[in-house]
Amino acid sequence: MAQAERKNPGGGPDRRQNRTILGRTIFLMALFGVLAFIPLLWKLWQIQIVDYRFYQEKAISQQTRDMLVTAPRGTIYDTQGNILAVSTDVYNVVISPKDILAAEESKAKSGESKAAKGSELTDAERAAMAGEYREFVAGGLAEILGVEEDTILKRMENTASQYEVLQWRVDDSVSQGVREFQEANSLYPGVYLLPDTKRVYPYSSLASQVIGFVNVNDGNRGAYGIEAKYEDALAGEPGRVVTAKKNDGTEMLSSYESYVDAQPGLNAQLTIDATIQSYCERALADGISSYEVRKGGFCIAMNPKTGAILAMASSPGYDLNNPRTISDPVMQQYIDTLEDDPEAWDKAYKEALYSQWANRTVADTYEPGSTFKIMVLAAALEEGVVNQNTHFYCPGYKVVADRRISCSKHEGHGDQDLAKAVANSCNPAFIEIGQALGAEKFYQYMLDFGIIGKTGIDIQGEADNTNLFWTHDYFTSAYGEVSLATASFGQTFRLTPIQLITGVSAAVNGGHLMQPYVVQALTDQDGNVVEQTEPTEIRQVVSESTSALVREMLYGVVNGGTGKNANVEGYRIGGKTGTSEKRDETTGDLIVSFVGVAPADDPQVVVLIAFDSPTPVVAGGNYTSHGFYISGGSMGALSAGPLIADILDYLGVEKVYSDSSYADVVVPETVGLSQADAVQLLQSKGLGYRVVGEGPTVTDQLPAQGMSIPGKSEVVLYLGAEKPTAEVAVPDLTRMTASAAEQALENLGLYLRPMGVTDYSETTIATEQSIAAGTMVAPGTVVEVQFMDTAVQDYAANGNLSSIH
Repeated sequence: MAQAERKNPGGGPDRRQNRTILGRTIFLMALFGVLAFIPLLWKLWQIQIVDYRFYQEKAISQQTRDMLVTAPRGTIYDTQGNILAVSTDVYNVVISPKDILAAEESKAKSGESKAAKGSELTDAERAAMAGEYREFVAGGLAEILGVEEDTILKRMENTASQYEVLQWRVDDSVSQGVREFQEANSLYPGVYLLPDTKRVYPYSSLASQVIGFVNVNDGNRGAYGIEAKYEDALAGEPGRVVTAKKNDGTEMLSSYESYVDAQPGLNAQLTIDATIQSYCERALADGISSYEVRKGGFCIAMNPKTGAILAMASSPGYDLNNPRTISDPVMQQYIDTLEDDPEAWDKAYKEALYSQWANRTVADTYEPGSTFKIMVLAAALEEGVVNQNTHFYCPGYKVVADRRISCSKHEGHGDQDLAKAVANSCNPAFIEIGQALGAEKFYQYMLDFGIIGKTGIDIQGEADNTNLFWTHDYFTSAYGEVSLATASFGQTFRLTPIQLITGVSAAVNGGHLMQPYVVQALTDQDGNVVEQTEPTEIRQVVSESTSALVREMLYGVVNGGTGKNANVEGYRIGGKTGTSEKRDETTGDLIVSFVGVAPADDPQVVVLIAFDSPTPVVAGGNYTSHGFYISGGSMGALSAGPLIADILDYLGVEKVYSDSSYADVVVPETVGLSQADAVQLLQSKGLGYRVVGEGPTVTDQLPAQGMSIPGKSEVVLYLGAEKPTAEVAVPDLTRMTASAAEQALENLGLYLRPMGVTDYSETTIATEQSIAAGTMVAPGTVVEVQFMDTAVQDYAANGNLSSIH
């Protein structure tokens, strides 16, 4: 008995063992429970903390539909506030295949419910009940959008998609048609009109290479010109439309919707003046037609005092609203002949596009010819190596090293002072000027005038001509002697048109090299200026006194020199002609140009105009089939004179006549006066007279009182005789001398206003008239006639550089 109690005293040992086992079990359960929950806690922490943004965005994407709204691009204005480019509100037509699939089922059910109640069904419900809902929607949209129904049905097959654009930026009539179809058939959700913008260019092709265009297939991003260069400023910030969705992806009606306004881009105001731009483009187009130019041309107008570009034109141009349409009919005709060769067609089409998109005034390089002599003249005067009393003798050529370089005038200019050498555009004289200046200083002035490198103008695509000019070491070595000679008259190196006009402006504006620029200011939608471009002087190149001498000598070029065809009575126009060989081609083509400065004593504008490859009537000839001598003096100057006059008139520059008798006169009233009193009154105004009939007093006059006619013109006084009132046909005056044209008009009771060269020599002939031949006009009408001096022949070097190619 005692032994049994020792083995199990009150059952204690078994209970302790059970408690131990229970404790261990609870411990192990707790341990494994904690261990099991650690990964779960870790995953929860990762989801809630680490990957919070990821799962938040995923939930939002599952619960909402988020669609971007394009921001309106900033408007582009000219310097006068005229709109050159603007964004208008349009809509994109969008479908959601996933919503349409769900809508088909819901509309079928609603149709069945209505049918059971005897209610009238919509067309959409009938189509859904027949299993043709998608066909119904596609057919209606196809008719409105003008596309194939099958095309839309194919887009609807992508039922995982919530966003399929059927048509971008539709017209108002189309968007209204979609809206009416959508509302009449309750197609929302499924069919959407999303707000967007469309770029419109009111002036079509005006300043096309400057403004550029946007790529509609790349979110309306700027593709060329200012549109591309200032993309970040013009683009703005897109907006968003966020709407709630059901778990099946369809949009919840009358649910959450959030609209974040798009932020419009900044507006850009250019220095370009639309009126001056139109003048330049017209002068370029007229010259290309008249001179039978094969490869287009370019024209720039600049304010020399500030560097602001007033106009910048290149040919061929293009319609900014249809940039992928070839504007040149000749080029388009050529492309059409390649239809059977897709590869050749594609290559020719792309080359034509790039040609019309390119801004030649900054992207092309060319040999400037004699227009470059302006900078050489300024540098030499500044260094004092020549002055007004310096004389040169020109025998018609100049020998440099072992090379004979001919003058533009093969028989030579003989003895001439500096002003005459400039007016004659004498190459041997300028070779001597370059030699006097020396290679080291010549090269430094090229750098100072900005002729090497880039100007840094704020426009896309400026070419860098650094590799098209000699290195300093070569140019200043003994090997550079011939290069110095040819560079002195603007050949054997290349620059861009913007470099030339910027350098010329520095030579005539008092010596200040100004930074050229096109964008005047960036403003917000309230008109507040965000960024302003101020005129920036890069450096002083020459002195004011040197610049004044250059201006006076350039005036001499137009007043009797090779640029006399640019003369316009009332304006002191200075300038320089240029006729340069295209030595990179084997065709013998020339670039003819003129750079004009006006008024010569206080320049308000500098104009550069050039024509690439006028067509000679025979290969290697000097004349076109229209009788124009192929040179800067006969073509460039002839086009530049009226252009500069138009610009100065527009700018309000007052005419100043060296001979007041050439000024226009307002015809006074002579009716009722005696013949003697009438004659005295006319003579006091600088007008002549002719009497018709007999009688004591003037009964009528031609032209009528208040008409403006050229000075020295005759007023017809009728003394009892009847004044003719029948209209007369304007005669064809082209190729007539000035005296013959005046007589032809006088015989018809018409008046001549001569433009260009106004001397009455036998070599001066009419080239254009303001009123076309055959036009019926009233007696007393004034006809403006452009005259040119056919004796002006500023030859290019022609074959004279062949030995130094």
